[in-house]
Amino acid sequence: MISLSSILAALFLTLGSILSLYGVWTWSDPMYDKSLGWNLNLLWGGVVFFVGILFGIGNRIFARFPKEPNL
Repeated sequence: MISLSSILAALFLTLGSILSLYGVWTWSDPMYDKSLGWNLNLLWGGVVFFVGILFGIGNRIFARFPKEPNL
């Protein structure tokens, strides 16, 4: 059975990858002058990707421990 954390991990990893690649693709674009020269697409893409990694690690850790049966 697929857990919610694995779906969220895949979603965040995909979204973070897309956002980071867009930030790399538009590295020297003048639109970053509005944000004081910060490449926010690359920055937030990395943050979202990292959250996806945390969800994936949490899913792996949780899957190792069997659930206790309800009595």
